[in-house]
Amino acid sequence: MTGRGRAGGRIEKALSAARNGTIVDNPDIDQQEAEKLKAIREGDMRAELKHIDKKFTEQGQTFYAETVEGAIPEQVNWWSKFALCLVRHMAGDHKRPYVQKISLQINSQHLKDILKKVIQNFPGVSFNTKDITVDKPYRVLFHYLPELKDVSGELEEGSEAAEHLDLLLDFIREEFKDTIKETENLLAEGMINYQHLWTIFRPGATIYAPVFGQPRAFTLQSYNYSCDPPGLVLATEYVDFDGTDMGTRSNTRVIAAFFGAERISDLSAFPIDWHGASDNVQKQLVARGRLWEQVAGMHFRNYKGIALEYGGRCGPDRYNVEGRVVVDAKTFHRLNANMAFTVNPFKSAEDKRSKQRRIQEYDDDDEDDMGATLDLVPDMRLEIDPLTDKQCMLASCMVRGFSFSEKRWLDFFVDKLAPAGWNTDCFEQLVLPAAQKDLVKALVSTHVKQRLSFDDIVKGKGKGLILVLHGPPGVGKTLTAETVAEYTKRPLYSVSSGDLGTNSSVLDERLSRILDMASTWKAVLLIDEADIFLERRSLHDLERNSLVSIFLRVLEYYEGILFLTSNRVNTFDDAFKSRIHVPLKYNGLTVSSRKQIWKNFLDKVDSKVDIDEQGYESLAQADINGRQIKNVVRTAKSLAQFNNRKLDRASLEQVIGIQMDFEHELDLTNGVNGVNGSLPNGH
Repeated sequence: MTGRGRAGGRIEKALSAARNGTIVDNPDIDQQEAEKLKAIREGDMRAELKHIDKKFTEQGQTFYAETVEGAIPEQVNWWSKFALCLVRHMAGDHKRPYVQKISLQINSQHLKDILKKVIQNFPGVSFNTKDITVDKPYRVLFHYLPELKDVSGELEEGSEAAEHLDLLLDFIREEFKDTIKETENLLAEGMINYQHLWTIFRPGATIYAPVFGQPRAFTLQSYNYSCDPPGLVLATEYVDFDGTDMGTRSNTRVIAAFFGAERISDLSAFPIDWHGASDNVQKQLVARGRLWEQVAGMHFRNYKGIALEYGGRCGPDRYNVEGRVVVDAKTFHRLNANMAFTVNPFKSAEDKRSKQRRIQEYDDDDEDDMGATLDLVPDMRLEIDPLTDKQCMLASCMVRGFSFSEKRWLDFFVDKLAPAGWNTDCFEQLVLPAAQKDLVKALVSTHVKQRLSFDDIVKGKGKGLILVLHGPPGVGKTLTAETVAEYTKRPLYSVSSGDLGTNSSVLDERLSRILDMASTWKAVLLIDEADIFLERRSLHDLERNSLVSIFLRVLEYYEGILFLTSNRVNTFDDAFKSRIHVPLKYNGLTVSSRKQIWKNFLDKVDSKVDIDEQGYESLAQADINGRQIKNVVRTAKSLAQFNNRKLDRASLEQVIGIQMDFEHELDLTNGVNGVNGSLPNGH
């Protein structure tokens, strides 16, 4: 009977059942089954789980039928009596079966014990379970062929364990016969092709892979071939610090597909044993790792070199940084949550969280030695076990922190960091009246030692030290803040109105963030040219009123040292008067002050300066400020080098003459554009 005839018979049977009053969904069921279904359908709903199949007729019509499990014949576990079984896992139905995968089932207890001992860990395979199965292509067995050969030589000849291991070795040699032959030929010349690239990357090996030109080492976790982009993808692990814990992080690296054979040491990543100077490279990596270990926490350093800023679509932005930086991954991650990462800590779960301790900030018994007592950089270190040499070798080459010159959060190369290099004698070089200098010195010394426990009625208010420096340009206002920072061994965070913004909503966010950072690092904060935020409020300029109000509110709770410089104190809002602890007025420089400034700058010149005391007296007669004196010295030094002679009085006076001519022209211009339109007296 044709297929169509069989289908017609089933349909006729269903129609006959229907004529007898039975509703039939499945043409294959007989009358007795139809009666049973009728009883179910007309009865109450049953609290049972029913297994059904949704099927299709040859004409494409759907129907439902009860699921019928196929009969499974009784079996005897005879295959476990074979040391090894090669199992084909079939899929599909009985009409179109296909091999889904092939695996090697290891039944021999001898082999299980050997593999557990030799291969402690390998991705995707466990050798610690009761049943051990290795899926094709059995690369784990290829990687450990040398170790298995060594074990074979240790076993008693003719023993059952030796026979079983020889069987496994023969299987591996036969399975990888062509691979072994070709790789031995290539490796003898230090080369490898893309097809067999996987053979040199055994998981657990140390991989050498430079990053941004810096030598780096990683532990290989696993590998796999990728089609998009084509290449061998290496899953690796390295040591990093997340601000709280030291531990491991994962990343990936792709070795792009290539034609022919390549020298292994020319690949973008390769086992470190293939490096031409493997021992020296490992020693260098360990030494750099020890430096990296020392700056885990919060540290203040000098930096000179390229630093990286992540966040762009085309990779990190590069900045050429020279100046003071703070290494502080914890604050980096707190204020830049989108860039934060975590590590898998080295410590156990019980004491996983790293404890932090603050280095002793001052010695109460040595109040006269300011150099020792004011070592107050918030240097935070971790109470963790020292890293092993292997962990140091795997340590990142970068640390996270903040650049005070660029005012950016950046990643710094650890080998470009240097000691902060404080100049604690800078107060002696500051040209300032003795009374003012002593007042500033006493206030900052007391504040940083936190000897004053005086507080506001509301806890946390009014605990900062706010100094307003006002006077004409170039008389030492900014230099005073810089000197205080050096003297107290604290970072100087200098900002201007451009950094803070002149919009009230922007100012609130930026000022709060800056004060947060300054408080965390115990920095000396300098807000230069702060007049716009301090000016008296009025009824007509609501936006500026908002700026002043925000400034007043935020400063009330700042606990650090804050310097505000201004040229217009007569426009200050009255509310600021009660918040300023020390107002310092800077007058124009006197002749003796200018003489000292000349000496200070000329003492810093590298080459010898040919000038006597009379020369200093003569130079001090020129009515220029400190910033102009610095510019004159710099220009005159360039002039002397160009003429191949020493820096002398003549070179300095030549530049001073140019400066004075400019001042004269500027005075004329100001006179012409003045209110009365008249020239100054004598012109």
